[in-house]
Amino acid sequence: MTSALENYINRILKLAAAGLSGTVAVITSDGRMIVGTLKGFDQTINLILDESHERVFSSSQGVEQVVLGLYIVRGDN
Repeated sequence: MTSALENYINRILKLAAAGLSGTVAVITSDGRMIVGTLKGFDQTINLILDESHERVFSSSQGVEQVVLGLYIVRGDN
């Protein structure tokens, strides 16, 4: 039985394989949230995100967006 996360990742990868890039939000293992346009991936689920930014959440300052540009998220994250 596959988990909901695996189903979600499989749907994203199928869209990317079909050439349909779209905006995705990735939460890394250290809790960072990176949002960008999915441009590519490989068999170890390294992701290439374009026009990306990191959303930094703070209880005192709200949400800050740090521009990253072209960004690679390693698959082991």
